[in-house]
This record gives sequence, C-alpha cells and structure tokens, in this order.
Amino acid sequence: MDREYIAAIKDKLSTQLPKKRYEHSLGVSYISSALAMRYGADIYKAELAGILHDCAKAYSNKELIILCKEAGIELLEDELKSPSILHAIYGKYLARKAYIMEDEEVLSAIRWHTTGKADMSLLDKIVYIADYIEPNRKKLEKLDSIRRLAFEDIDKALYEIVKSTIEYLDKENVYINSMSLACYNWLKEKGSGY
Repeated sequence: MDREYIAAIKDKLSTQLPKKRYEHSLGVSYISSALAMRYGADIYKAELAGILHDCAKAYSNKELIILCKEAGIELLEDELKSPSILHAIYGKYLARKAYIMEDEEVLSAIRWHTTGKADMSLLDKIVYIADYIEPNRKKLEKLDSIRRLAFEDIDKALYEIVKSTIEYLDKENVYINSMSLACYNWLKEKGSGY
C-alpha cells in the first residue's frame, strides 16, 4: 500500500459519497493522521481508516439491512434498534470488497467508529475521536474543549465523547447500543480520574 492506493481510494470515494460526506471523510482522515502522529500510531493506517470510515454512508438504513443480509452479515436485534450504526458494520465489509482493504486494524477502526467498544485499540480510538472532532463537524456542546483534550489525553477525550453521546441519545429518547454502553463502562473502569 502506498500513496497511489490512497489517491485511488479518494478518487473512488469522491464519486460514491455525497460531497459533504466526502469532505467529512477527508477531515476525519486528516485528524486521524494528526492524532496518530501525536500518539505514535501508524499514520498511514490512520489515514486509510479515516478516509474509509464512512464508505457505506451513501446507503439508506433499509438498503444497509438488505446489503448486510446479502453479504452474510447477521445483524443483531441490538444493532437493528440503532440503525445509525449500520453503515459502520457494512462499511467494514465494503472496505474489504470494494476498496481491497485487507488490514484488520483498519477494518476494526471502520467497524467501531460509531459505537466504540470495550478494549478499543489505539487506531479504533483515533478514528472514533477524529469522526467527532474533525473540522467540518457541526458545533456540538463542549466540542472545543474535547478537540484540545484529544491531543492531551486520548482516553479522557474518548470518555468525554462516549459520555456526551450517551447523554444526548438518552435525552432524545433514542436507543443506546450495548456496545456504546460497554465502551463507556470499560472507560469508567479504566480511568479513575474520569
């Protein structure tokens, strides 16, 4: 894999995603690379995971359910109750098939960028956080402080994002996926200062 591979992915994605979603993906790729530099992760893998994280975002939730079924991906009831995460589940498959992505770390970061999970890898954390803080993201409460925190303490930033997301979903009376709750509990146990 090299720079030409990333350029080819960008070219293809620019025709597959709506313009704003493509620009968001470029932003996530950029921030993922910056966070990888800060925390000593593989910059190339971070860039790839960032650009590919929303590769399945052009499909509707109904289409994603059908596509997952056709691909042999069994969706759990928990996943069907939170349809906004389906693009990450199918995205892992699509990245492998349509973009010839074979790196399991990159595929994991794509899969977990919406919910998080317990025991996230450094790359999983980077892409999850970059998706939340990238420059094109709409202004969310505490976004400026979380952006700073992301470059100071990755686990605290991750905790703040997961906590904020769960609080928002709860307030909006939206189903909270069990993996997000597992991620939150894992972070609470991991960090006594949170």
